Amino acid sequence: MAFLYPGVAYNALCMPGSDSLPMVFAAALTDPGRKRALNEDAVAQVVTPYGGIFIVADGMGGHRTGEVASQMAVGQIVEVLKRSEPSPQGLLEAYEAANEAIYQAGQKPESRGMGTTCTALWLDLPYALIAHVGDSRAYLLRDGELIQLTQDHSWVADRVRQGLLSEEEARNHRWRNVITNALGSFPSARVDLVGLKVRPGDVFLLCSDGLSGVLEDRVLSEMILTNPPEPAVAKLIKLANDWGGPDNISAVVVTIGSQVAENPKPYALPLEASNGQPVRLQSGNDPEVLTTQIVEPEKKLTFWQRWGSVILLLLWFGLLGFVLFNQLGRSNT
Repeated sequence: MAFLYPGVAYNALCMPGSDSLPMVFAAALTDPGRKRALNEDAVAQVVTPYGGIFIVADGMGGHRTGEVASQMAVGQIVEVLKRSEPSPQGLLEAYEAANEAIYQAGQKPESRGMGTTCTALWLDLPYALIAHVGDSRAYLLRDGELIQLTQDHSWVADRVRQGLLSEEEARNHRWRNVITNALGSFPSARVDLVGLKVRPGDVFLLCSDGLSGVLEDRVLSEMILTNPPEPAVAKLIKLANDWGGPDNISAVVVTIGSQVAENPKPYALPLEASNGQPVRLQSGNDPEVLTTQIVEPEKKLTFWQRWGSVILLLLWFGLLGFVLFNQLGRSNT
């Protein structure tokens, strides 16, 4: 059964294992925040015999188009995955179906510019597949260390990776909300795909930038380390609101139980070989093959930068004319 939450709601899930011990605990919560009248985020959690499906989407486009885009993404992906056998290709196909639906809807004049970020965790125990577009995030808390599994598709994140901005500069930059990749923005989806083999006690956090952009990693880590999923998502949302709640806020926390059955899958050979470390199966953010619709902000030029070359050229012509005039005067005498 799927749980879709475009508003404020949460529920805990428990998947019983073959030995009747819980194998998965999860909770999801989304909130409009303190500054937005409309919640354009959507979340989902689905319990399955093999694990579960968990999604966070953050819509964009203004008015009601962002809200529609995020709900379309979550609903479309859930429906495709529920009909599919878990695999990396199945997850990519679900994203492609969602991208096509949103892109087509966005061709209507009243829906121009609609799109959504989308980060999904498909648990196929003992494996986890994560698909990602935009600047929502997926984290893994393992042995007390918080690992960011996804890379933001945003203007500032690109500059951080290029060494042009620091993490602190990116967090406070006026272009921090400009994303370079979203479902529905292009005819074809450009999706990052990460996989790993899970371990007992692993905790996954999916969240929109309304959470990760406000709370530091150490706070995220502390909340999901010291709380079960249901109170963890509630406390995370409250903290983000206490710090101003400037955007819609969504969080999904998924905790793996104390026992995880072995169930090898053909697609999982690279995941087995990585000794439990995350493996990047496909990157949709390769600058060599992807373009962006984002135009960098125009740089303000100083007077000398704007007119310096012209002034130097005029001075050079003036000097040349002075020399020629003197030589002409001497020849006449």
